[in-house]
Amino acid sequence: MKLRGLCALTVCTVLFGCGGGDDGGTPASGGASGSGGASGSGGSAGASGPLSLAPGDVAELTVASDQASITVATPNGDEHFVLILASTDLSKDGPGGSYTVSFDAGAESNAHIASGCSLTPDAWMNAPVPTETPPTGAGPSVGTQRDIDIPTPSGKETITAEAVAVAEHTVVWADVTTAHPAVLDAAVVQEFLTDFENTILPREREVFGIESDEDGDGHVQLVFTPVTNKTAVAFFSNCDLKSAIGCASSNQGEYLYLTPPNAIDPPYNTPSAIKEILAHELSHMIHFNRKVLKAGTGGWAESAYMIEGVGAFAQDVIGYQAGNFYVTKAGLDAIDQYSLGQTLVDGVQYDLNNDGVLRGGSYLFVRWFYDRAGGDFAETDGSITSKGGPAFLRAVLDAPEGISTVLPEKSGSSMEELATDFWTTLAMSNRDAAGGVAPQNPCFAYLPTQDDPVTTRQRGANLYASFHGQAMTGPKVTPVDQADGQLPAGGADFLEVSATPGQSELSISIGFVGPARARLGRTQ
Repeated sequence: MKLRGLCALTVCTVLFGCGGGDDGGTPASGGASGSGGASGSGGSAGASGPLSLAPGDVAELTVASDQASITVATPNGDEHFVLILASTDLSKDGPGGSYTVSFDAGAESNAHIASGCSLTPDAWMNAPVPTETPPTGAGPSVGTQRDIDIPTPSGKETITAEAVAVAEHTVVWADVTTAHPAVLDAAVVQEFLTDFENTILPREREVFGIESDEDGDGHVQLVFTPVTNKTAVAFFSNCDLKSAIGCASSNQGEYLYLTPPNAIDPPYNTPSAIKEILAHELSHMIHFNRKVLKAGTGGWAESAYMIEGVGAFAQDVIGYQAGNFYVTKAGLDAIDQYSLGQTLVDGVQYDLNNDGVLRGGSYLFVRWFYDRAGGDFAETDGSITSKGGPAFLRAVLDAPEGISTVLPEKSGSSMEELATDFWTTLAMSNRDAAGGVAPQNPCFAYLPTQDDPVTTRQRGANLYASFHGQAMTGPKVTPVDQADGQLPAGGADFLEVSATPGQSELSISIGFVGPARARLGRTQ
C-alpha cells in the first residue's frame, strides 16, 4: 500500500495509488529581473535622486548580476520599512540561496513603485460560473445496514454501519459493530444533517463544483466510526471513487469518514467543529472529481499541500472557519520555514515535521489568488455570489493539469510574478488593523473579511485577526541585523528596516547567491 496522507492536525486526505509528478520548475540562472508585469511602473530612483515612498507603497528593486539596491527618501527620520526577499527557485528541493544586506550611503539605485498586479479580476468578475445538474437518486431507508470498508494505516477494517438519518443528498451512517459502536446523539445528527444539506453542500457546489456520483444514488455518505481516528479525525479516500494500485479497499461511492464526537478531544468535538472539518473533507471529494474523474487523468498528482490549501480555504469560504485560524497563525509565525515550492510542485507528500506551517502557508496562497481574481459575497439567503473568485477557481480546478500548472495560463502571468506578489501581500496586507497602514496597491492586500450571514463566522483572511483569546501578528518579520542570510528554495524572508533619525535618505544594497526578487514596502 502506498500511503500519501497521514496528517498531524485535525483533518486529512488519504491518497492511495496516485501518480507522482516531476520535480517542478527548473531554477533560473543568475539574477531574476525585477521588471516583470507585477511591478508596473511608477518612477525610478537613481540619477533623479532617492525614491519617495508613501506609507503603504511598495518598491520593486531590479536584480541584475545578483545585486540590487535602492535609495529611499526618509525626510522625517522615523519611517519604517519591510524588505521582502524571495527565492524564485520554485522547485521543491532546490539549493535555495543566500543574501547579504548592507547600508551604503549614495549607492547606485535601480527601483520603481510596484503599481501593477500579476492577477486581476478584470477577466473574472463578470465571467459566468459553470452550472451543472446535481446528481439525484434513491438513498437507503433509515435502519438499512451495510458493510463498509474503512481505510486504515495498515490496510482496511470492515465495519457494519446503519443509516441513522437520510436527506435528499445525504446519508448519515453510524458504526454498529459490537466492538466499537459509534455514539451519536439524535439531535446532533439532525442538526449536522440539516446544515450539511442547507449550507455546506450547496455552497461547496457553488464555489468548487458538483461532486461525483459513482454509485448512482445521488447521495454523499457520512460515516461515523471510531475506526476513523486510527488515521485522522476525518478524511476522504480517493480509492472510493477510483481504485488504483495501492488501494486496500474501495466502497465505490462518495464516502467521508468522521470520528464520533465522544471519541474526539475538546475543543474539536463540537458540532460546529465537525462541520468545519466536514467542509474541508467535502472539498477534497469535489476537488478529486474535478481534477481526476471529470478530467480523465490517471491520478491525483498535485502536491498534498495544494490539496490541503484548497481544503483549508473551504473551511473559510463555506463559513465555518474557526480551527483554521490556528493553522493560519502557524503559517504566519514560521513563514521563514515555508517553501511555496512544496505547494506548487506536483507529487509533494506530507511533511509531518512542518505540517502546520505548510498547511497555513498553502491556505494563504489559495485565499490570495481567489481574492485577486475578485473573491465573492455571501448573501443573506446563504448563497454565494461570484465576484470573480469562484469563476477563477473553477477554471483552475476543471483543467486537467495541476493547479500550479494552470495558474500562469489563467492569470496571464508567470509563476514567479504570482509568487512575488503573494509574498508581498503577506508582508503588507492588513497592517492598518495593527496600527500601520494598508498597502496602496490593492494587489498586495487580501479582500476585507465578511461576517458570514448564516454562521456569523469570519470569511476571508486578516493577518492580524483576533480569535479564541489569541491574535495573529502578521508574518514573522526579522530585524535586519538578526537575519541569517539564507533563502530556502521557494521561500522568503521579511526583514525590518528603519530610517536613521537625522538622515534624509536610506540606501540599501543586497547581494544574492541564487535567483531571487527584492521589494521594499513602507509600513509607517
